Amino acid sequence: MSELKYLFGPAPSRRLGRSLGINIVPAKICSLDCLYCEAGRTKTTTMRRKAYYKAEDILKEFKENFDKFDDLCDVITVTGAGEPTLNSELDNIITGIKEITNKPCAILTNTTTIHINEVFMSLLKFDIVVPSLDAVIDNIFKAVNLPEKSVDTVNIIAGLEKFSKEYNGKLFIEILFCKNVNDSKEHIESLIKVLKNIKCSKVQIGTIHRPPAYNTACPVSDEFLLETAKLFLKHNISAEVTGGFKNIYKTSASLDLDDLIPALLKMRPCTLLDMSGVFGKSESEIKEHIDNLIKANKIKAEYYNSDKYYTTV
Repeated sequence: MSELKYLFGPAPSRRLGRSLGINIVPAKICSLDCLYCEAGRTKTTTMRRKAYYKAEDILKEFKENFDKFDDLCDVITVTGAGEPTLNSELDNIITGIKEITNKPCAILTNTTTIHINEVFMSLLKFDIVVPSLDAVIDNIFKAVNLPEKSVDTVNIIAGLEKFSKEYNGKLFIEILFCKNVNDSKEHIESLIKVLKNIKCSKVQIGTIHRPPAYNTACPVSDEFLLETAKLFLKHNISAEVTGGFKNIYKTSASLDLDDLIPALLKMRPCTLLDMSGVFGKSESEIKEHIDNLIKANKIKAEYYNSDKYYTTV
């Protein structure tokens, strides 16, 4: 299998299961520099939309390779190591994907562009939209998400409320909590007030599970997540706690793991168990490939909360 530029995975997704990712922006082209980001720090935040990657090139690679992954993925996820809605050809990309496959199409977004009409209309075409909403108060938003200077919570909240009322697909709002940053009682109360005005399928709350961009970012406790979910439910907000990816899938044949493993790790750090679940191979078999890739200086190991993760060099 030749090296892929835009496709990666199938990747372990806490929300979606086995997700075949399509990366539509270069690394860290983003409007935020989140403390917890598993893709690393954003050197320069931006709200500029342009064709960072051409829709024609992305769709060509997708069409030529999708058959290899069809039975290995549950969903097609438009994402990236940055903010995918910053690609100005987003509408052409989602339209083209749907002409190739009937698999559900999802997009992960940080919600900073949802007030832009062109983005708004493109998002309506996805089967699943997963917008993040880590903070609804500006000073907390700036502390946890470190946004581009023009971004504020007013446009994010207003845009998300409007979108939720027009959208007919599955809307999963993701909130990621960092200890002593966006987890105060007062902020939880503010989140509840905002979420009551948003029509969504579910609010998914979680914390840091992988090595974050900033080592000062720390996870909240499982008890905190559980109590927060219960509080949301008490206010008639459908909520659940998300965790690590633990599903083990059927064995998949003819996978070139020496190419697929680095492609996966380029997008997110993974444990040995993660990769075993994604590729349907035993941990010992995955470990053989990992050892070879480490020797070839293509990947490396690092520890986070006593767990060993692998990432690209």
